[in-house]
Amino acid sequence: MKAGWQIDFSEYADALERASVDVNQVSREALAEAASVLQAAMVAACPTAKLRPYIKVFTPSAEGDYNYVAVGYVRDAAYTPAEIAILANSVEFGTTHSPPLPHIRPAVRKLRAAVKGLIANRLIAAGYVDGGGE
Repeated sequence: MKAGWQIDFSEYADALERASVDVNQVSREALAEAASVLQAAMVAACPTAKLRPYIKVFTPSAEGDYNYVAVGYVRDAAYTPAEIAILANSVEFGTTHSPPLPHIRPAVRKLRAAVKGLIANRLIAAGYVDGGGE
């Protein structure tokens, strides 16, 4: 049986590699944009001015084809001093003497659909995802 078409595997592999690089770039850009939206919501909801400067976006990163971004307080003394980390946890989750004043988790819950939509729209605009058509 003869195949109706033939593929040059090296060209195919090159095309897949280029597509992977391109989609990763678009997804990282979309993640960065979504992260700034989340950061703004977290900062706006933060009940204490002392914590606001420590709510940060940590650059979109990748492990293989898994792209991610971290938004909020970093668990690293180089970014968040110990006293700020303790205060941030106390504010977000409360203590035995004060009620919780959450601002990180509610921002994520509130904007989850909007962030997913923003990322999907960027991928659709770049032609990597089908918009589903009407």
